[in-house]
Amino acid sequence: MLGRTAIRLKEVEATAGLGQFVATSVKELDEAMAQLDEPAISKHGVVIEENLDDVVTYSVGTTRLFGEAISYWGTQRLTTNNSGATVYGGSTLHVVRGSLERLASLGLADELQQGIDKAIAYDAIVSRIYPDLLASRRNYDVAAGVTSYGECRIGVLEQSWRAGGASGAEIAAFEALARDPGRSAVTCMSMEIYGEVDAAPNGSIIYYSGVDPVAGPMTKYVMELE
Repeated sequence: MLGRTAIRLKEVEATAGLGQFVATSVKELDEAMAQLDEPAISKHGVVIEENLDDVVTYSVGTTRLFGEAISYWGTQRLTTNNSGATVYGGSTLHVVRGSLERLASLGLADELQQGIDKAIAYDAIVSRIYPDLLASRRNYDVAAGVTSYGECRIGVLEQSWRAGGASGAEIAAFEALARDPGRSAVTCMSMEIYGEVDAAPNGSIIYYSGVDPVAGPMTKYVMELE
C-alpha cells in the first residue's frame, strides 16, 4: 500500500482524532511507529488504511429512546485542543423520525446517499453476526475523500454504540420532536470549545463548562438550528 499511496496509522483505542499518523515513506512509517503506544499495539494491533485528502466525515446513525426512534446524517468539525492537537470539535445533525431506511429514502446527494447506504450495510452485518446485540444508539463515522492518485473513496471508519460527541445533539433533537408531535425533522448542533469556560452563546444548552482534569478548560454545548 505504501508504495502507491500515503497511509494513515491509528491506535485502536484512541479517540477524538488523536493517536493518528500519516506516512508517505518507509522512513516516515518507522517514525510514526516509534510514536505509537507499544503495549497498546501488542494488545490491540494498529489500524492501517489508505490516507485520504479533502476528507468529509459524516455521522450516520439511529437512536431509540422511550419507544421513539430518530435517524440522522451529519458532519463533524475539527478544533484545536489545549495541547495544540487537532481533535473532534462537534457535529451538526440533520435528524428525522424513524429508521435509517427512512433516512435513506429521502433522495439525498449521491456522496451522502452512498455513505448512508454503507452505514446501513455495516449495521446489518453487525446485527447478523451478533444477533443478541442490544444498542439503543448506533452511530457510524463515514469518511469521503480522495486518494493521492485521484480516486474517490467512501467507507465506514468505525462504529459507536455508546454515548459520544454527538449524543448531546441527538438528545436535543428528541426534545424538539417531543415538543411538536407534528414535526418530522430538526437540525441540531453540538460544539466543543477548548481553552474557554462559559464560552457558549445565548440560546444554547450547556452540558459541560469547566476545567477538565485531563483536557483542561473547555465548554460543551448544543443548539437547535432549525
